[in-house]
Amino acid sequence: MTDSPSTSSMIHVLSRGCGGRHDARRPLGAAALITGALLAVTGCSVTGAAEPADGAHSPAPAQAAELVDTYDLSDAQFAPAVARALPGGTPFGGISGLESLGDDRYLGISDDRADKGPARVYRMTLPRTPDGGTGLALVTGTILLTDENGRGFAPGSVDPESIRTMPDGTLLWTSEGDAEAGIAPEITVAAEDGRALRRFVIPAYHRPADGASGVRPNKAYEGRTLFDGGARAAVLAEGPLAQDPDAPGASRTRLTVYDVASGAATTEYAYPLDAPPEGTDERGATEILATGDGRFLVLERSWIKGQGTVGKLYLVDTAGADDVLGAAALTGGEKPVDKTLLLDFSPNGENVDNIESLAWAPDQADGRQTLLVGSDDNFNTGEQRSLIHTVAVALPE
Repeated sequence: MTDSPSTSSMIHVLSRGCGGRHDARRPLGAAALITGALLAVTGCSVTGAAEPADGAHSPAPAQAAELVDTYDLSDAQFAPAVARALPGGTPFGGISGLESLGDDRYLGISDDRADKGPARVYRMTLPRTPDGGTGLALVTGTILLTDENGRGFAPGSVDPESIRTMPDGTLLWTSEGDAEAGIAPEITVAAEDGRALRRFVIPAYHRPADGASGVRPNKAYEGRTLFDGGARAAVLAEGPLAQDPDAPGASRTRLTVYDVASGAATTEYAYPLDAPPEGTDERGATEILATGDGRFLVLERSWIKGQGTVGKLYLVDTAGADDVLGAAALTGGEKPVDKTLLLDFSPNGENVDNIESLAWAPDQADGRQTLLVGSDDNFNTGEQRSLIHTVAVALPE
């Protein structure tokens, strides 16, 4: 849900006003574009973030990805149906996952742990502007997430983080759980109205066990995507399992592939996290998105005191990586997935906030793909914001 225990004290560099209500966008400056291009060529980070020492990282090709603009969702308009569907006083925010429904329509899952309102998903429109950015957003409705009996979840029992839609219209959403309370992460198949239908079977060694094994607190199932026409799902834990390597520059989390029909894990790969940037001791993988050609996009982020969140976008290829499914503990000697840096958000010198969602949007006018990168405000009003960063992407071969 949060990047670190100190996230609530995050200092923002971006000014509160990204523009007026109708044009709440921040175009990328020329100097930042030049810096970004140099970064793409060299693969270096101006924040001092070290790259993995295991050679699993490749430099980005020039102009692989470009930040187009940023939209502040506090400028969004809300349809009356949203207020009618929720108890009075339920706040908007905590958008931790985005999913495209086509035609500028999206789902945004809130990571409210059913504390501030019912576990929920928002229906939104995020229109494209003529210059390829994000226009005035509209929150049009809600989906309430419930158990198999249609009952709402008890406060603290779930932590929704990612959502995808399957070809038949059903929903697939992920809960991070609560490792400190012994609540395991879950992957739930739900009907279009949010009622749970069934759950995936996660590997036993992913389940938290007194801090000695399983997912770590606040470092569980942050990211999930569908691929192969919805037949398979890839789930990415934010951080290493308690029993896996976690040394700076050698920290490895797990990318687990599931068969959607059976809900069983079929393969698993070691994912090497970047070493934390100077000024922080944490790095996390917060979302994964299929590219349609067997590869994935992955977001990594860190929080730096006095600066805010810094993040990177990677292209990830599992070809040639070792299958570690069933390995209760990693040794560090496994061949991990390959990572290619596409975009470092840091050269803009601005805080991108708590980035942790990815969704495709209609293509740019020049043919490049459009990627929406969302940030989660964690309901920290005045300290963090729900933002939509528009990124133009030209995926390398």
